[in-house]
Order: sequence, then C-alpha cells, then structure tokens
Amino acid sequence: MNFENVTFPDSVGFRCRKCGLCCREQPADLNEKEQQQIEAKGFTGFSVDRAADGLEGLFIRRKKDGSCFFLTKDNECRIYDIRPAGCRIQPFTITDWDYEKNTIELDLPAECRCKGILVEGGTLPIDEMGRAAQTLVQSMLEITAKALGLPITDKRVASKMRMLIIENQYTQS
Repeated sequence: MNFENVTFPDSVGFRCRKCGLCCREQPADLNEKEQQQIEAKGFTGFSVDRAADGLEGLFIRRKKDGSCFFLTKDNECRIYDIRPAGCRIQPFTITDWDYEKNTIELDLPAECRCKGILVEGGTLPIDEMGRAAQTLVQSMLEITAKALGLPITDKRVASKMRMLIIENQYTQS
C-alpha cells in the first residue's frame, strides 16, 4: 500500500481498539506547530523540552503512571482531533527514508503488541498516516540539521538522519 511517497506493509489491517497501550508505552514527540495547536485548545503544562536531557525536541509529559498526559481513565485521548504526527502513525514506525528518492518506509515494530493489528476487516487510514510520516520526517530533518549546525538542505543532514533511522531499527529489535 502506498500514499504518495510513503510505503506501508502489505496485507496489514489496523483498527484502533482504544486499549491505550501506545499511549502508555511512549507518549509522543511533538514539534512546535503541534504544541501551539494543543495550546490553542487551552491545554498547558503538557510538554517537556528534551534539551534538559541533552536531546533535541519536545515530547508530551508522562503522568505518574507513565501514560501520556492526555490519556483518560477510559483510554480516550483528550486531543484526538489534533494529536501529534507521532500518535497518528501508531502502531507503525519509520523503518527507512531514502532521501535521494524521498521515499518513506513504514513497518510494524518487531515487538508490536497492538491489539488493533490484523483485525478482520481492518483497513489503514493511509492518508492520515502517510501525512503523519511526512511530518515526522520533516521534524527529524530539522532536529538533525540543528544538531549538526548545518542547513536542512545539506546532504550530510539527510545522510545522518537516514543512518539514525536505520540504527534505531536495530536497537528496537
């Protein structure tokens, strides 16, 4: 399956079961635009700047139980309509980005425990997930360029980012 320049695994269906697993395992990263959209809805105090940990970017704060700041007791997302790209792509992950062809490959993590995968009759919201993957790649490019002190258009930025994506696959396996 494809969406513009994004490739999904074949024969995989998905329908969210609202189990909250993805929201408990790792609250999403977000970019400044996503943070501003959430703040415009009246939410505050939900983001943490990773710079304090020596990392770049922002992420959504975890509650004491480790779950996402926006996950309710009923496994509902309080910002579902404006959730970040990292949430929209779940349970998939970016496994490769060919910067010369500008193609993004998505797959399921090896240890995927999502209850909505391979659901009979399930389909993928490929438009939404495809746009989310494109947003994530752009955000990662911006962070990588800033970390390297290079313009985002420099091929070294793209090369480094692709290397990080591929290395991340090995550390998750």
